[in-house]
Amino acid sequence: MEPVIFGVVGVAGYASSHTYAVEVLEKEGLGKLSAVVVRNPQKHSDIVDSLENRRVTIYNNYEEMLEREAGRIEIISLPTAIHQHKDMTMKALEMGFNVIVEKPPAVRIQDMDEMIEVERRSSGFCAVGFQSQSKNVARALKERICGGELGKIKEVAVQGRWKRLDSYYMRNAWAGRFIYNGQYVLDGTICNPLSHYLMNGLYFAGMEKQQAAKPETVRAELYRGHRIEGEDTSCLEVEVENGARVYFYATLCGPANEKPSHEVKGSKGLARWTVGEEACIQYDDGEVEVLRDDGSDERVEVFRNAARYRRGMDKDLNCSLSLTRSFVLALNGAYESARTIRDIPSQYLAVRREGDSISTTISNIVEIIDEAFGRRRLYSELGVGWAHRTDPFNLRGYRSFNMTL
Repeated sequence: MEPVIFGVVGVAGYASSHTYAVEVLEKEGLGKLSAVVVRNPQKHSDIVDSLENRRVTIYNNYEEMLEREAGRIEIISLPTAIHQHKDMTMKALEMGFNVIVEKPPAVRIQDMDEMIEVERRSSGFCAVGFQSQSKNVARALKERICGGELGKIKEVAVQGRWKRLDSYYMRNAWAGRFIYNGQYVLDGTICNPLSHYLMNGLYFAGMEKQQAAKPETVRAELYRGHRIEGEDTSCLEVEVENGARVYFYATLCGPANEKPSHEVKGSKGLARWTVGEEACIQYDDGEVEVLRDDGSDERVEVFRNAARYRRGMDKDLNCSLSLTRSFVLALNGAYESARTIRDIPSQYLAVRREGDSISTTISNIVEIIDEAFGRRRLYSELGVGWAHRTDPFNLRGYRSFNMTL
């Protein structure tokens, strides 16, 4: 096929994964990087020199790239700050571009709905960088779910324990913030680093192709061990419209980075999947099915799918903008249920210097999450000393998030 022309906003940090993905497509003849936005070329002079040698156009700002590249660039990718996603996506769509935007596409349901409407009116599409929906194992498991092999889905549970040092929250001005410069960020386990796995929970709970289950009620607890504005430890119970329940357990105050894991329980079997490994389905009739990981880079697959979709070679986007609406609804419901983010008292924390930074670990957090995951309980229901009970929040007819802490 004719290579799809890409433009990327940024070249450093996470943006480098976007430029890398396009480079992979270039080698395969599927894509070509035409332009990038670099706000500070002097800071990244080596990268800029390399790109200029490849005849990639360098722009100093986003608006200039949109104006000059209209009709040439086909897909613009936005590995930008969370609070920038909405406006940058809508501007590109309104000017006739297609978009790949990082997750989450928005953090308020009213913004999500506005983006979906702009996409609907435009000639383009918007794909979202929730990567698991482009992972072969996740897609194969979704096919089994939609095909009825697991029967009626009763519950999906996901857990993730990662370790983030203080330096993680110092990497930019909005990291760990609830609001930044007057705009909602909601940076935390649910909305940013471990958001993929809440999205997966809703995706696997839905029994229709290209859909995630719609949340109806959410009960959530939000905590912080790091002294930040946002949350770094959370648990959710989400009841979705088909009657299934989605459980989410996460922390960035773990003793180490672990691979997130999933369990999908249906009336005919149980599926288990740990990220980066094969998935195993144990059917009630005694059959066992293994879904192999093909080793592909799901971040690259997001771009490959978008390029192929642009050329009519793929029927659907793996993760469309509308697919992620359920995620944003659950995110808002979690904050509405919790009502606040609670500090974990210092007696439950181990704060240590590590290299040039500081780590914060919650005492017994591995055992706490393992028990909560196994029993499908929130932390407060286990009698955890720092946990507080919350009430479910009803999301039926919910249209606007305007919460303050």
